[in-house]
Amino acid sequence: MTDVAEKKKAHCNTCGGERTHLLLNKIMKSGEELVGDQYPISWGDTYYVLECGGCESVRLLQESWFSEDTDFEGHINIHQTYYPSSIFRPLPRWFTSLDTEWHITKLVKETYQALQNDAPSLAAMGVRAIIEAIMIDKVGDSGTFKGNLKAFQAKGYISSFQLENLEAALELGHASIHRGFIPKNHQIEVALDILENLVQGLYLLENKAKATVEALPKREV
Repeated sequence: MTDVAEKKKAHCNTCGGERTHLLLNKIMKSGEELVGDQYPISWGDTYYVLECGGCESVRLLQESWFSEDTDFEGHINIHQTYYPSSIFRPLPRWFTSLDTEWHITKLVKETYQALQNDAPSLAAMGVRAIIEAIMIDKVGDSGTFKGNLKAFQAKGYISSFQLENLEAALELGHASIHRGFIPKNHQIEVALDILENLVQGLYLLENKAKATVEALPKREV
């Protein structure tokens, strides 16, 4: 009789979301001690080496617990940590089309890395910094943030409707920098949607659109 490999549900960065994984290895570590020679405490870690059943990528999952870390009903909380970190939102597919040495490309990559490492405030600040860098790249530096935004719209890079969306993404960064605000994941998602549309529209779609038109047959006079 053939042994059936043990399986476990876990997040897959490549496929995106939770997938069934094959358990390649499992290691358990635990310990305990007496506090004040009378009160026992304990802790433990379980390490899983997992292979995605779809894309076959391999990751390490660590599940940790501590006897004093419980919920309201007294159940011990289990904390999961993935190596490499789970990707909340992958870089857009067109990202590889950007110049890797370009400062805006580097800012975009660092912003997504902040998000993947559970640093939403840094990600919000990154979105703000990228938008400002794009404005300066297109219209120069007016000396103030509001001046750059005004010049950016005056040059026709964004419409009044797009300005409202852009201001929403910027305000998220302002609140994180100046008011100690920690954004939620869904708020970061919106800001990244706005940012991605801006970068793709200003730096990638323009050349592709021109190339598409030039490839079309000419109209007969």
